[in-house]
Amino acid sequence: MSINVCIVGKPNVGKSTFFNKIFSSDISKVANEPGTTTQVIEKSILYKNTKFILFDTGGLKKKSKSKDDKQNYITKECLSAINKSSIVIFMVDANDKFTKNDKQICRLILNKLKSLIVIVNKSDLIKNEYKSRVNYFNFFFQNIFSDIKIKPIFYSSISSKSPDFVLKLIYELDNNSKYLIDNKKLNIFLKKINDTHRAPYTGKFRPNIKFLKQVNAQPLILKAFGTHLKAINKDYKNFFLKNFLAHFNIFNKVVIIKFINNENPFN
Repeated sequence: MSINVCIVGKPNVGKSTFFNKIFSSDISKVANEPGTTTQVIEKSILYKNTKFILFDTGGLKKKSKSKDDKQNYITKECLSAINKSSIVIFMVDANDKFTKNDKQICRLILNKLKSLIVIVNKSDLIKNEYKSRVNYFNFFFQNIFSDIKIKPIFYSSISSKSPDFVLKLIYELDNNSKYLIDNKKLNIFLKKINDTHRAPYTGKFRPNIKFLKQVNAQPLILKAFGTHLKAINKDYKNFFLKNFLAHFNIFNKVVIIKFINNENPFN
C-alpha cells in the first residue's frame, strides 16, 4: 500500500528545503533564484509500515507569467503530480500576503477533491509579528473555502526540528478516509441543526432535511434527503456544511453534501 503526496506552491516558498528535510538528505536542488526546480522530484519513505511517495514540484505562477516554455513545463508537471496524489501539501511564505494566485491554486486542488494540508513556511522570519501573521493566515483559510476546514501549520524548514508531524498527519488523513460515519451520529447532528437553524422559507414552502447519510469516504460525500430541498439557497448550504465540519472536527478533507428531494432515503 502507498500514499501519493505532492508539495506545491509559488516559487521560493521553501518546498525543496522542506522536501529535503523530510528525507534528511539534499535530494532536491535548493537556490534563492526562482525556477530552480523544474523536474518533479520523487522519493518514497516508510512510515508505520505505509509507503509514502512524495513529489517535490516546481513553483506555480499565475497564468499571465506562465507563458514561456520553461514555466509551461513546470506547471504541466506540477498538475500531473497533483492528479497522481490523494493528499496535497500547499506551502506559502510566512512573509507573503495570501494572494489571488494562492487562492486559485488552492481552489484547483480542492476542485480535484484532494485532501489539503497548508504549511506556512519560513516562520523563523516573523518572530516579531508572529501572532498577527498567524491571525492573518487563519482568517483566510477559515473564511475563503466553505467545503473544507483548514488550520495552517506554521513551520520553518531552516530552524525547526524534523517535519515528522506532517508524516503523522498524512497517515491519519489517509486512515480516516477509510471509514464511514455512523448514520446515528449523522442524524444526531441533523437534529441539532434542525432544532436551531432550519433552512429558511422559499415562498410558501420551507425545505425540510429529514435524513443524512454518508455514501462515500474518499472524497467524503453525503446525501441529505427531504422535501423542497431544491429551494435551499447557497448560503444555507455553506452554513450547513461548515457546521458539519465543525461538529465532526473534520480538517483538511473536502466534503460534498448533495441535497435530494426524497422523503425516503432507502427508496
